[in-house]
Amino acid sequence: MDRYKGKPFLKLVDSFVMDCIGELDASQAALLDQMTPNFQATFSSAGTWQEIVMSELQFEPTVKDAIRQLWVKNQGIAIKNGVTLQPIEFTHMFVDNNVVGA
Repeated sequence: MDRYKGKPFLKLVDSFVMDCIGELDASQAALLDQMTPNFQATFSSAGTWQEIVMSELQFEPTVKDAIRQLWVKNQGIAIKNGVTLQPIEFTHMFVDNNVVGA
């Protein structure tokens, strides 16, 4: 199953969450920075690609810290249960549970 088939914005949202938790690959981050002018044109918006995602999802600026805190909390829960929570697993869970139409 391709998570992003027919949902191009979803890849950007997942990247945003990965960025918030400090797990976005540097090459992916650089690519998104390069693509920012395209995102600005597409969404008729100024700002960074992260700001565009937050605007489109109507997220408050505090969401970045909230996502980071939730990541840390869930890592602790996973450790207590003897499992490892992978960043991409957390990202998919967060987006699937908190973004309408994800």
